[in-house]
Amino acid sequence: MPKTQLVTIGAAALAPFVVFASFPLPIVALPAIGADLGVGIAELNLLVSGYALGLGAFLLTGGSLADRFGAGRVWIGAMVGFAVFSAACALATTVPLLVAARIVQGGAGAALMASSLSLIAAAVEPKRRAGAVALWGAAIGAGLSTGPVGAGLALEFGRWRPAFAVLAAVSAAAALLGVLALPAARGAARGRFDLVGTVLLTVGLGGLILGVSWVGADASAPRVWVAFGLAVVLLPVFVLQQRRRAVPMIDVGLLRLPTYAGGLVAGMAMALSILSMLVLLGPYLQVVFGLSALQAGLWFLPATLLSTLVALFGARIGARFSLRTRLTAGLALSGAGLAALAFVQTSWTFPLLLPGFVLAGLGMGLANPALGAAAVVGVAPERSGVAAGAANTARQLGNALGIAVLGAIIHAGALASARTELPVAADLLAAGDLRGAAALTSADAVQAAYAVAQTSGVRLALEVSAVLAFLGALVAAFLLRPRRTAPVVVPAVRPEPSTAP
Repeated sequence: MPKTQLVTIGAAALAPFVVFASFPLPIVALPAIGADLGVGIAELNLLVSGYALGLGAFLLTGGSLADRFGAGRVWIGAMVGFAVFSAACALATTVPLLVAARIVQGGAGAALMASSLSLIAAAVEPKRRAGAVALWGAAIGAGLSTGPVGAGLALEFGRWRPAFAVLAAVSAAAALLGVLALPAARGAARGRFDLVGTVLLTVGLGGLILGVSWVGADASAPRVWVAFGLAVVLLPVFVLQQRRRAVPMIDVGLLRLPTYAGGLVAGMAMALSILSMLVLLGPYLQVVFGLSALQAGLWFLPATLLSTLVALFGARIGARFSLRTRLTAGLALSGAGLAALAFVQTSWTFPLLLPGFVLAGLGMGLANPALGAAAVVGVAPERSGVAAGAANTARQLGNALGIAVLGAIIHAGALASARTELPVAADLLAAGDLRGAAALTSADAVQAAYAVAQTSGVRLALEVSAVLAFLGALVAAFLLRPRRTAPVVVPAVRPEPSTAP
């Protein structure tokens, strides 16, 4: 393989690594961040969902920029931005500053994800593309492994900020290597940059994701109505505006590709189920099982490391099994892992959780490279950035929605259990206010009731997420079923006339 292709594949794999290392990084650190900044864990939910907000809102924009200005240029600029805002997270002294830095960091990550798959589509010939996409998928698992463990190691020394600082340093070094090695050619897309569409889509999706993130805390709050109002107004306007353009940001013709449509559904189902539950299990393992941040990160390793190892063999697996088989099996195995974890009890130890983590890791390892392949197979290289951006947007919308909905399910299940276990302090227990609950009764009774209540809520959320994964597997299998007609290859969209508005 030529050296230039190796560099391109390495750069493409670095993008999902840093993006997915940052995604779960705060999970095990939430208690420490809350104590350091003087707030409760519930107020820090936007550290995770805010990152998903930035990713989901800017992915299509990032793909459009990659198609227009060149994937190499956008990758370098996005990696620089990721380094800058990772450093801003490390230096933040208040929750609003930290959340703002996370949202913009997610926006840089969006451009990285879209441009990385575009790099592969443009620089790697089809016969080598399966191996490149497999490495890209393995990097997702490697990032998911590194984030929680890195945060846990930092917290062993009493600080959470160095974890973000290390991520900033890695991103800065990667950006420098990109400047030296990546192609600087402009993209093939023509026409004016769609600034109006970018603003409409970004603000509209941002409103949707924020609304979903806030609705569980207080559905009647004005901020929820404002957020959903922006989404309801701006997203339809965006659709109408795109129909007038010769070069739209979203190419509806992509949905005619069975592989693309099936991958879109499978990606959202993965995000709604297993990826969202991994986020929510982090604080649960610490609070109920009494683990340290490092121990909690290590307990996730069977799932995340196995995901990485399976994905590394993605090219060989892809040569023997179809996209349909890999996506369906990946979701089904993830669902089986979630179903196994749904039997969790407060008395369980790590070996009892291990089968569920192993099944989930196998599922993610099978699905992640297949999702990357589904996003670019049959798509013209000059439109691959938009295609990858739309596919990853669906996944990040699934993440934001899954965290909000499953978090609300955990709260509802915990509240129902707390009303049976300790009625006098049920609302406080469900909200995680153990200090307030202890003022009403004994601390020992509060701790015991809280563990039972949270476990009840987590079990309910695991059951729901398992059902979502199995449903995703069924839908993906249906959409990707063999067809007699030849597959449709979506061509590049015709150039936009210079007189277009």
